[in-house]
Amino acid sequence: MRLFKILTVFILAEFHAIAQSPSPVGIYYLEGVMETASGIKLDADSTFEFFFSQGALDRTGKGKWSKEGDDLILQSEGLPAPGFTLMKSEKRKDGKNTVVVNETNTMLLSFIYVQLTGAGIPEFLKLGTDGKMEFDKGDVKKIELLFEICPERIHEFAPKRSGDNYFEFAIHPEILEVYTKNLKLKFTDGGLEGAHPLLKGEDFYYRKE
Repeated sequence: MRLFKILTVFILAEFHAIAQSPSPVGIYYLEGVMETASGIKLDADSTFEFFFSQGALDRTGKGKWSKEGDDLILQSEGLPAPGFTLMKSEKRKDGKNTVVVNETNTMLLSFIYVQLTGAGIPEFLKLGTDGKMEFDKGDVKKIELLFEICPERIHEFAPKRSGDNYFEFAIHPEILEVYTKNLKLKFTDGGLEGAHPLLKGEDFYYRKE
């Protein structure tokens, strides 16, 4: 009987501690980063929304959050958007390797870099303002595209057929979507501490509103 009473006391104390623990639900704003506005909104249904604004750049993301002790884990659902869509991959007789990105907003083209593996292009080169870039002939094994506004991901494509030398792309409408993979933040009474989905470092602080 005495053991039963002791166990009952421990169980009730644990339930009381859980009931008294603060909820992470709320809005948190990033502090201490100049000229940057960013934050995380945690909803009661275990979903989150993320926003990032720096100059004229605005990016957002969303997903699910879970709590493990004092840690919060943020995970986007599904796979990240491809960024670009390969519209054409074909062999042409002009003897050149050509990459074209079709985009009506020509200002975006100056932020795109291209690298071809197997064609003697060992580094990323900026796309022309006409959305077109030509390389000396070579057997292309892989095309890589880097969008400077979203430098955290490189978009890789393979030719549809061996010998293809003309590649035409379109920018995916979700290229600015932020993908969060198991981002860990420590939950405190006043906010969150840890990494940021886009900024380098592990010591950022998000103040709870």
